Amino acid sequence: MKNFAMMMTLCAVLATGAVEARQELTPVPEVPGTFVESHAVPLYTNVVYKDRDEMSPCAQPKIIAVKDPCACEDPCNSCGPKCVYIQICVPTCGCELISCRRNGDRIRYDYGKYAVDVRIKRDHIEVDYQD
Repeated sequence: MKNFAMMMTLCAVLATGAVEARQELTPVPEVPGTFVESHAVPLYTNVVYKDRDEMSPCAQPKIIAVKDPCACEDPCNSCGPKCVYIQICVPTCGCELISCRRNGDRIRYDYGKYAVDVRIKRDHIEVDYQD
């Protein structure tokens, strides 16, 4: 959990520094729950979407990186936490509040009235829309 929190803090510092200095963004290591701006990444296909009728009416697609549910879990193995990319639909209006629990296995994108819950299961990823 400490490593994940440190990586999230590092990404926030790097993104803030790049925006303030108006420099080009440099590649940052993959961190679960982060937003990906490039549309050229392959999307993970084993995703289950629930409650699509509760999705915001002004939702726009957003590609995020999350933990790979099929990655090895051996802490002695050097493969580390691999990431996959999925697409979620989020409201364009309002500020997002991202919370992470269970070592990156539960991520919530909260937009006030609407929210998106991303859960990493044993062999798939579940995206649940809340209104």
